[in-house]
Amino acid sequence: MAILGRTYFNTSLTLGSLIEEDTPSTINPATRLVCTIGPVSNDAETLTQMLRSGMSIARFDFSYGDQELHQRGLDNLRKASKQISTLCATMMDSLGPEIVVMNRPSKPITLEAGQTVRLVCDSSQQASKDVLPISYPSLSGTGLQPGRSVFVGQYLFTGSETTSAYLTVQHIESETSAVCIVQNSCKLEGIQLTVHIGNMKNTAPILAERDKQALQTFGKPNKIDFVALSFCRNAQDVKDARAFLNSIGMQGTKIVGKIENMEGLVNYKEIMNACDVVLLSRGSMGNCVDPEKMFLAQKMLLRECNLAGKPIYVTRVVDTMVDAPRPTRAEATDVANLVLDGADGIVLGSETFRGKFPVATVETVLAICRQAEKCFDSFAYYNSVMDFAGFHSINPNIGKTEALATAAVRAATKLKAAMIVVFTVTGRSASFIAKYRPKQPILTVVVPRLSTNGLKWHCTGDFVARQCLQYRGVLPVCADPSLGSPDGAILKAALQSAHERGLTKPGDRVVVSQCPRVTERFSCMQEAGVVKILTISADGVQPADPLVITDQGMQRCSSQHVFGSRDAVLDCSDLV
Repeated sequence: MAILGRTYFNTSLTLGSLIEEDTPSTINPATRLVCTIGPVSNDAETLTQMLRSGMSIARFDFSYGDQELHQRGLDNLRKASKQISTLCATMMDSLGPEIVVMNRPSKPITLEAGQTVRLVCDSSQQASKDVLPISYPSLSGTGLQPGRSVFVGQYLFTGSETTSAYLTVQHIESETSAVCIVQNSCKLEGIQLTVHIGNMKNTAPILAERDKQALQTFGKPNKIDFVALSFCRNAQDVKDARAFLNSIGMQGTKIVGKIENMEGLVNYKEIMNACDVVLLSRGSMGNCVDPEKMFLAQKMLLRECNLAGKPIYVTRVVDTMVDAPRPTRAEATDVANLVLDGADGIVLGSETFRGKFPVATVETVLAICRQAEKCFDSFAYYNSVMDFAGFHSINPNIGKTEALATAAVRAATKLKAAMIVVFTVTGRSASFIAKYRPKQPILTVVVPRLSTNGLKWHCTGDFVARQCLQYRGVLPVCADPSLGSPDGAILKAALQSAHERGLTKPGDRVVVSQCPRVTERFSCMQEAGVVKILTISADGVQPADPLVITDQGMQRCSSQHVFGSRDAVLDCSDLV
């Protein structure tokens, strides 16, 4: 049975704190922000401002534009990222089985409410007010029938503009033609017109030939971190995409399953289990789900992904900022509720692709996220996930890595630690800690891993560090292997980095988690997993009097948390 989510809201704010202006913060919020890069945002200056404002992942949507446009944006992104020393992951969005209007005239197509228009699967016909040829071979098997709704709107539509048409199928003429009634007067215009048929059964392959070519010529050479599957329908779509990525040498690229139609919603569990990241595309989904039920789908997906520890992102938050410098009150509240409901991140589409205020949009959305995070009840969230998994029982069925993660989060919460430090090779340890949504930032030290195919050596450090940006609250940094073992000079360097970023100050507690993992380079990583509690000394770097917690000790402790305290802690009752 599906599980609906809850909002984790807990605040001691007063009326005075609402009126007072906030002190500017140099630390980005934990919530991630994906920005779609387009003509208004692909120059180096704008990208630099967006990175400084808190953009985590840059999205290149191949539903529109040629490869030259996207390459220019990516080159400028990496130039900006290097210039200000800021990590930014990249996401490539596929066209997939998306349907578009073909053969459009140079001028807008004007439709009047009440008129009829034919949808035809015929690429030889010219688009007009009477005929809309679509990029799909046949209406047979799609489930299209009289009474079904069809939406036609510009690429990255907001739904509020007068460039979208709502149609209702009147009757089916043949396997390639359907007559529809126009429900609203509009002018169809924009860079591309997409077609969404309600409850359609789309049998097109998940990766079109155009997608496969783009992945080979753009994705692989540019080492893209994430590939988003548009209109993902089931686990098989994810498996097919994974097989193709592996076949062209993109084994390390993560897959984002975009749930944006009824097929995907029905099969959300298998998609969630098969992909690396879930993305709820509310724009397209809104054409398949009744408005009064949309919140149910959203909360269900958020909660299911939260409990599974699967990163989840949501689209379509501040559509009005395409044309206005400020969101509506409803939009601002919507962003905050996504944070309180546990979303890992938010995706901006038309706002940064073609909007008038791309940088202001990034700043505004993340400012709302920062405020919402202050009210997020992380301890209630932690207990909720632990209870659901049965980890509070006497003999929980929990793996070592997750046990260490829960111990680190619990200790950080009870000791009011300033930060959690986690060492990782693949990013998996960081994902387990992020799953429990601690209030503290998660400084993730990625230890590079060397591999070879017999001809070349490859280092995964930067790649894994960028992919760690998918998790809420994770701040990835790459370790320098020349410094030695992770718990020595590398830890000191990590603490130095945190101090310079304003994450810690003398006297702060820091919780350090090291995964139980075997590596060829570091002998200490071959030991059992360990959690340490450090107190930052006067210089803000050197740790003092560590408390060490091993996973073996935790196995002997019924609470599954801290065992063997040797540190001077005022209240350890909840940690033992």
